Amino acid sequence: MRGIASLLAIAGLAWTATAQVRITEALVNPPGSPDAGREFIEIQSCKPNFSLQGYWLIGIDGEWLFNPGNIHWAIDLSSYSTGANGLLLVRDGTAVLQPAPAAETTVVTIVNAFTAAGMGNDSYTVALVRGFTGAPGSDIDTNDDGTIDNVLWTEAVHAFGWTDDDVAAGEFDAIYSTQLNGVDIQPTLRRRADGTTWEPDVIIFFQNGSIIAADAGTVSGGDPAVGPYQTSNTNRAIIGTLPSAFNRQVTPGNLNPGDKPAVAGDVNCDRCVDDADLLQVLFNFGGNDAASDVNSDGVVDDADLLIVLFNFGNGCQ
Repeated sequence: MRGIASLLAIAGLAWTATAQVRITEALVNPPGSPDAGREFIEIQSCKPNFSLQGYWLIGIDGEWLFNPGNIHWAIDLSSYSTGANGLLLVRDGTAVLQPAPAAETTVVTIVNAFTAAGMGNDSYTVALVRGFTGAPGSDIDTNDDGTIDNVLWTEAVHAFGWTDDDVAAGEFDAIYSTQLNGVDIQPTLRRRADGTTWEPDVIIFFQNGSIIAADAGTVSGGDPAVGPYQTSNTNRAIIGTLPSAFNRQVTPGNLNPGDKPAVAGDVNCDRCVDDADLLQVLFNFGGNDAASDVNSDGVVDDADLLIVLFNFGNGCQ
C-alpha cells in the first residue's frame, strides 16, 4: 500500500472519475418497423447492485411541431437496482434482442415504456435525472427558446440528444442534453457528402470516454425483428477513440467492448479498488458523501472502510 505522501499526490485525481451511474447504450430507432417493442436504454453503475431510488429516465421532444421541451415519457427507476455487473436494461417490449443480456444484468420490461409509437426519431433528448417532479406533458422550456426554464428534477445526471437539422423558416428545434450534463451529437458530425444529415439510430458510451452515434442495421444472418444489430460504417459519428475490441455490434444488457464490470468498493468509479478509493473514504469519514458511502447506509464509517479494504486490488489488472 502507498504511503500518505503518495495518497495525497493522487488526491486530485480521485474525484475526477466517471459518474456513479450513467447511460451507456440506447437504441432509439431499430432497423425495420415498428420501433415500439424493440427500443431500449441501458444504464450502468460503478457499484454492483446499485439502488436507483429517486432516478428517472425521461424523453424530451425537441421538434418544433411537438412543442420543444415537452416531456414525452418518464420512467421511474426507484423500484430497481443495477445488476451484479452494474448494468440495468430498460426495454419496451417482451422481445429479447440479440445478443441476449448477461445473466448478471437487471432487465426491466415495460411494454410501450417509450410511448406506443416509440421514442422520437427527429430532434430529441433522453436524460437520466434524479428527483423528477414532472410528468408526460410537462414543459421544461415554456418559451421554446432552447433553454430550460422549468427545472423538474433535483439533479441532472446524464443525457444525450440531437437535432434533425431539417427546420423550415419560422420553425425552431431544440436540444437540451448539454444542459442536462450530457452530449449533443451535432449536425456537423452527421453530414453526408450531399449535404443532408442523418439522425442516429443508436448511441453507445464507453468507459474510456469515447462515444459512437450511428445508423443501425441487422448483422448478416440476423433476424431484423430481434437482431443482432450493428452500427453503420458510413453514417456514424465518433467522439474520442473507440476501444479496439469494438466490432460495431449493438449489445443490449451486456458490457460494451473494453468496459469493465462494477466492482464492490470502487468509490471513484475507475473499476479499480486502490489507494484513491481508500483515501476518498478516509477524507469523508464521518460524513454523508454519497460516493464514499459504499454500503449506502447514510454515513461514511468503518463499514465502508472495511468494504474497500476487503476488495483492495480488485479490478486493477
